[in-house]
Amino acid sequence: MATVFKPKRSFTAAAVPTLAQIGRGELAINVADRKIYVRDESGGNTPANDQVVVLANFDSAGATIDDAIVFAIALG
Repeated sequence: MATVFKPKRSFTAAAVPTLAQIGRGELAINVADRKIYVRDESGGNTPANDQVVVLANFDSAGATIDDAIVFAIALG
């Protein structure tokens, strides 16, 4: 049986997830804005230095090959 993958998601325009809403290594999607967010762990072992960043931005022209590669890497 296939595993269902359900990232955190929002259907409200301009809704950016907060650090409290996504954990380290989690993805979040804003369907209205067509953006994928990830919690950036560049702070190392200090979660206080983490931030939420845009992993991919799919505009009306669709995804670029770079967006597809980044998303594939994020999913492992």
